[in-house]
Amino acid sequence: MKIPQKQDPLPELKWWDSGIIYQVYPRSHQDSNGDGIGDLAGIQSRLDHFVELGIQAVWISPIYQSPMADFGYDISNFTDIAPVFGTLDDFRNLSDAMKERNIKLVMDFVPNHSSDEHVWFNRSVNRIEPYTDYYVWKDAKGFEIDGTPIPPNNWVSVFGGSMWTWNDIRQQFYLHQFVAKQPDLNYENPKVLTEILAAIKFWLDMGVDGFRVDAVPHMFEDQRYLDEPADPNAPEGSLPDEYRYYLHPYTYNLPKVLDALAEIRQLIDIYTAFDGKDRCMMVEATIPNLDDLFLYYGTESRPIAHFPFNFEFINRIKPGFNGTDILSMVDEWFQKMPPGATANWLVGNHDNHRVSKRFGDYIVDPLNMLIHLLPGSSVTYYGEEIGMQDTWISWVDTVDPAGCNAGEDRYELFSRDPERTPMQWDATKSAGFSTADRTWLPIHYNYTILNVAAQSGSDESHLEIYKKVELLRRSNAFKFGSLETKAPNDGAVFAFSRIYNSTGFIMLANFGDAQETVNASLEFEDIPAIARVYTRSQGFVPEGTFVGSSINTNEIVIGARHSLIVEF
Repeated sequence: MKIPQKQDPLPELKWWDSGIIYQVYPRSHQDSNGDGIGDLAGIQSRLDHFVELGIQAVWISPIYQSPMADFGYDISNFTDIAPVFGTLDDFRNLSDAMKERNIKLVMDFVPNHSSDEHVWFNRSVNRIEPYTDYYVWKDAKGFEIDGTPIPPNNWVSVFGGSMWTWNDIRQQFYLHQFVAKQPDLNYENPKVLTEILAAIKFWLDMGVDGFRVDAVPHMFEDQRYLDEPADPNAPEGSLPDEYRYYLHPYTYNLPKVLDALAEIRQLIDIYTAFDGKDRCMMVEATIPNLDDLFLYYGTESRPIAHFPFNFEFINRIKPGFNGTDILSMVDEWFQKMPPGATANWLVGNHDNHRVSKRFGDYIVDPLNMLIHLLPGSSVTYYGEEIGMQDTWISWVDTVDPAGCNAGEDRYELFSRDPERTPMQWDATKSAGFSTADRTWLPIHYNYTILNVAAQSGSDESHLEIYKKVELLRRSNAFKFGSLETKAPNDGAVFAFSRIYNSTGFIMLANFGDAQETVNASLEFEDIPAIARVYTRSQGFVPEGTFVGSSINTNEIVIGARHSLIVEF
C-alpha cells in the first residue's frame, strides 16, 4: 500500500495527531501519601517523566467519586473526585502543572452506567420523579415456586451472571451490563443525556482537553428485550453464564449510540469554537468489523469521535503472527478509514495482558516502533515504555470483579489485575511507587531490575529506544511523509517507509526465527543507496547494524525477532 506525502499547503496537525497519548491507571501510577494506592498528587510528582518521554497528552482512567466496586468505573458522582485519589483542588493543581509543561489532560468518562450509590439510582429505586426512568427497569418474567423472581430474559453481564438484579424496594429488575453495582442508565429517557452533558460541561469548564468515552456500544438496548443467541464461535470452554458464550445483537452497538455520541461531540466542539482551543473526543468501541467501527468517526456534517480506539493489535494479532498479518491489518485500516480521518494505534490497556505476556519481551520494541511511527494518533499504556510484565496475582490478592466473579478455579482466565500492578520506578521499597509495606496490588518481583531508573541512560533499554522513537514523531517525515507498507521475505518481515521531500526513514521488524536480509531499495520507492541505523530493538545485533552504522539499503540485515529503523 502506498499513501503519498502531504502537499503544500501542509495541514495543521492537532495535538492528538502529532503527540503520544499516555494512559495513566491512577491507582497504580504513584502513591503520594503512603496508603498503597496511587493518587492525583502522585501523578503530579511524576510529570517530568512525561516530559522526558515527549508525551503530548495524559489520559487518566476514572478518578470520580466511587465506591470502587469496579475501581472507578462505577461512578457515584460524575462531578467530584474520589477521596482515595484526592480532591478537586488536587485536580486543579495537577491540571495547572500539566499546562505549565504543555501536556494535555484527557479524562476517562463513563456514560453507560453509574454506581448504585449514585443519588439518581436511589431516587429511581423509590420512583421519585424525574428519576423514575433514569435506569432500565423491567418486571419479572415470572416467579419460581419459592417466590424467586425470574429475570426478563437470558442477558448475561460482561463480568458473568445475569445482566438483571432484583430490587426488593421497587419490586422490579434493573439492568447492569457490568457488575450489579453498576446499573445502566436509560438513554431512552432524554433527560439522562441532558444530565450527562451537564457533567461533561463541568469538566470542560475545569479546563480538560478531551475525553476518552468508555464502553459506548453498551449505551442502548433493543426495546423488545429478546433473548440473545449463543455464539457458535464462542471460545472453547465458554459457559452459559459467561458473556463470551453469546452474541449480543440486542445489547451492543445499537444505532442510537451514534446519535447520543454526536450530541456529546457537539458540546465539545462548541467549547473549541468559543475559545479556539482544540479538544479531542476518543471513544472505546470494540467492534471487529471495521466498516461498523468507522461509523464512530461520524461524518463531516455530523462528526462523532475524532477517532475510535484501534484494538486490532489486541484482538486481531495473535501469538505466532508474521509480517503478512501486520500488513493485512495496517492496510485494511487505512483503506477503509474515512478520508481525512485520524488513524489510531495502541497495543495495550488496562483490560488486556501486557505485550510481553501476549507475545514475549522481544516484541515490546518492535510494536512500540510500529504504533508510534505509523501515521496517526498513538497511545501508550503506562509501563509499556519500559516493557513492564504481567504480575501473577494469587486468588487471595485478586480484586478485579471480572476475576472474582469467575471463582477461584477460573479467575485467571478473566482477571485484569496482572496488567494493572504498580508502576516500577526504581529498585527501592515498593518500586518507588509507595512507602507502604503493602500496595493495593502486589508489585512484580522483577522490579529491582526492570524499572525506569535502571533503564534511564542505557541506550539499549526499552526506555531509551522508546524516547528515540518519539523523537522521530517530530520529523516532517512522520508528520507529512508518505507511507509505503510491505511484508518482504515471504512475510517474515513487516516494513514501512515514511518519506518527505527525499528525507525519511524505514522501519523493519523481523518476526521470524531466522535472520533475514531485505533489499529495501527494491521493496520501496525513492530509497537512497546508503542509510544510517537510527535505532534498533533489544537482542542480537547482526554485524554492521549497530546504531549510527551506515548500511547499504539493498541488503539490510535483520536478526531473528529483531527490528530496526534506518534513516536517510
